[in-house]
Amino acid sequence: MACLLHSSSSAEPVPFGEPGVRPSYAPDRTVRLEHIALELQLDPAGATFRGQASLRFRPYTSYDGTASFDLDEVEVVSVTDPSGSPLSFEHGDAVLRVRAGDARVVVVRWTGRSPRHGLYFVGPDEADPHRQHSAWTQCQDEDAHFVVPCHDHPSVKHPWSIVVTAPVGYTVLSNGRQVSVEERDGQVVGTFEQAEPMPAYLLTLVAARLDVVAEEWRGRPVRFFVPTGRAAEVALPFRRTREMLDFLSERTGVEYPWPRYDQVVVHEFVFGGMENVACTTMTDMLLVDAKAALEWDPEGLVVHELAHQWFGDLLTCRDWPHGWLNEGFATYSEVLWQEEGESLDEADHTRKGDFETYLSEFAERYARPIVARKFDAPIDLFDRHLYEKGGLVLHELRCRLGHEDFVASIRNYVAAHAGGTVETVDLARAIEQTTGRNVDRFFDEYVHRAGHPQLKVELTHESDKQRVRVSVKQTQEGDAIALAVPVELVVGDKPSTHSLELKKKEETFFLPATREPSQCVVDPHRDLLATLEVDKPLGWWRTEVQQASVARARTEAAAALSKDTAPATVQALVKTLKAESVFWGTRAACAKALGTLRTPSAREALIELLGKVKHPKARRAIVAALGSFREDEAVAAVLAAHAKKGDASGFVEGELARAIGRVRGKGAFAALESLIDKPAFQDAVRVGALDGFAELRDPKAWKRVLACLAVGQPNFGRRAAVVALAKLAEPAEKKTEAVERIAQALRDENFRVRLAAIDAASTLNDERLIGPLSTTPFLDGREQRLAREAVRALRAKSATTKEVQSLRGELEKLKSEVRALSERLPAKR
Repeated sequence: MACLLHSSSSAEPVPFGEPGVRPSYAPDRTVRLEHIALELQLDPAGATFRGQASLRFRPYTSYDGTASFDLDEVEVVSVTDPSGSPLSFEHGDAVLRVRAGDARVVVVRWTGRSPRHGLYFVGPDEADPHRQHSAWTQCQDEDAHFVVPCHDHPSVKHPWSIVVTAPVGYTVLSNGRQVSVEERDGQVVGTFEQAEPMPAYLLTLVAARLDVVAEEWRGRPVRFFVPTGRAAEVALPFRRTREMLDFLSERTGVEYPWPRYDQVVVHEFVFGGMENVACTTMTDMLLVDAKAALEWDPEGLVVHELAHQWFGDLLTCRDWPHGWLNEGFATYSEVLWQEEGESLDEADHTRKGDFETYLSEFAERYARPIVARKFDAPIDLFDRHLYEKGGLVLHELRCRLGHEDFVASIRNYVAAHAGGTVETVDLARAIEQTTGRNVDRFFDEYVHRAGHPQLKVELTHESDKQRVRVSVKQTQEGDAIALAVPVELVVGDKPSTHSLELKKKEETFFLPATREPSQCVVDPHRDLLATLEVDKPLGWWRTEVQQASVARARTEAAAALSKDTAPATVQALVKTLKAESVFWGTRAACAKALGTLRTPSAREALIELLGKVKHPKARRAIVAALGSFREDEAVAAVLAAHAKKGDASGFVEGELARAIGRVRGKGAFAALESLIDKPAFQDAVRVGALDGFAELRDPKAWKRVLACLAVGQPNFGRRAAVVALAKLAEPAEKKTEAVERIAQALRDENFRVRLAAIDAASTLNDERLIGPLSTTPFLDGREQRLAREAVRALRAKSATTKEVQSLRGELEKLKSEVRALSERLPAKR
């Protein structure tokens, strides 16, 4: 039986480089920045700022007396030398050009107000009228020059002195060593010294009303700042920070390199977190309660940003095309931490999610080399290739080198380049110097080329020859990729492991087996960065889902069995789902398979287990599986009863709402109405109810969903509502209004609502949205790219529609000509 464990789209992947985009390279410079002494006064309530910077530089040989600095969207008040003598300058096109002559320090003074990028002012709004004012920076990728004159590129690193000022009552924070924080004339003044070289994108400036919880690690302050009144919520997300500091210090071979570590939670942060040197900024979604922590673990985000203090901050990618050296290491650190702090099963499952996320982008958006230079803006690179595929490449490296050699290589790499900038070749050379292994081909195949290996494997037991025949075919375009495929064989009760060295596109191997194996597992942990299609006897899959020694192998077996409705298959899946000792990810896969099979026995098992399975993630999978039984009144009644009773997990309750909509039972509308206002972390129940209304396709849901989109409603719900409107537009006969509402949402003040509106535009697939998508002045590079992709898809649909209409016209014309010709011909007698 064939099983596509991880599939790629059969269609040709779309190129990453957009039409007309040329390769991007770092700019030339005439001077080298050596130090910035920055003073910035922030007024969070007034959304204004005032700054002064002394920039010390050293000319290159091309220096002509004019020093140029990146600076945009501020009013330059003056530019002088250190004595106060004015210097002539020009300011425009995001550049400040100073005719500095013999001066080697220039002093710039400027004012600004709510720039488009870099510095964000947050305050009360209709959704949260009591939220306090705050100001914080987010300078990655190249947004620091909206706040301060600088050389805004990761290759430029230098020390900083920073003074940040705000009205009394605010906490002020920045990078490096905290020299002092004091009150002067109604202002709080914080002085910070970033003595080690730091690029501008890692600059942080915060002025907010915050509570602090302070700890210590090896004599250094470790502090957690949260919005006032929320100090009690620090415990869950940050409880293992000091353990993570120990872990990463040991793995990198370099003790945490900065004088302190602060984690600062702010409202409406536009990323999950940002690894500013010594002072990480975090989204307030990190503050989970005990109920939410059952299913949403914030530790991955915490360790990801902490890992950046080495990979990104201590070692900085020299140019953004090599940004995977920042983000790939941080993403893989999440996996490594799970191995250390939780279990190998959890780590394997996280990699499974990473691979599926990358494959989704590969199949549905584009394929690109990890190191790519054709992009419109650097933020375009911050995608699933950079993060997830980057982390998976590191895992593949670790498997090929062996754990000890991998760790030794990383320590060598970190030690050799600490404080400097790096490119991909630096990692390759560090591995070669440590292990003697030349990995140039590996980096060419996995980093400098788009795609990944795609394997088809056929397993057959040849009883007369007492062996298992393993036929492997690489189906990706281009040459064969050299790799070793691990296989675990179980004959009787004796397991054996084998490594199949692939060198050609098609190869056959033979493994000894005196009798038919009960299991033959290809790549048990799914270590390979490759899609894998396996064809083998059903009996082997059934045994593996119940007995395989690796949870990930059991999970893959469950997915394979979702195509077979035989009673023995259902029995094997149900038995595994019932076992509380089995890893939750495997049990969730069994539930999903049963929902796909939709046999009566699968249905009964899912109904029976809904109230019995303890692990909330497995229970949630059961709910989702029951949602596959469309118009089944018995299932609808069970879901409604469980929803009325309530669940310990808000995410399970949200899934219940979603499943109720999918099943479309008689009382579905009323059940969703009863759930939509139920409070939960991240508004999980409301989001599920809105998704449920979209699945229900009942025209009556239009008004209820529309009300949830209104400004002032919770933003998690608003995001779900705009997508739900796109799905309800046709059954409610509201396509014109849906176009208008989506167009409005494209200009919403909330960044994530705008992203959801772009998604909704693609879902509605109406050509009338080409105009709004093309003319909306999106501020964030991520939404700009997604909007362009949506426009291209809509235009392609429009062109196809016109072509089809033209063909229909030609066909009708041809039919008319045939009829006319028939009339002129004599009838047959």
